[in-house]
Amino acid sequence: MKYYIMAWRKYIVFHGRASRSEYWYFTLINLAISLALHFIAITIGFKEIILGQTSADLTYLAAVLMPLICVGVRRMQDINKTGWHLLIPVYGMLLACKDGVSDNNKYGAKATM
Repeated sequence: MKYYIMAWRKYIVFHGRASRSEYWYFTLINLAISLALHFIAITIGFKEIILGQTSADLTYLAAVLMPLICVGVRRMQDINKTGWHLLIPVYGMLLACKDGVSDNNKYGAKATM
């Protein structure tokens, strides 16, 4: 949970580095929250409005989109790549699974935690 909170504290921070744990915990917790919201909304009677998403899903996505992009960019910088690599779907996810650079790089000091 500390990684989830850490990512929210760095809401609009593109500089620096994010550890693999910080990125994946934030991503997986967001996925769990989104799925829970979706099933609750469907149970309550919300209609799916866009590509199978309810208004609850879309509202949560809008709230979490910026920190998700920022933590992804910082994750790419941890492995010494630019944030643009996130736009390549499979390659970006594979890069997010790699170990970070063990030393300091041009993006900053090694990500802690």
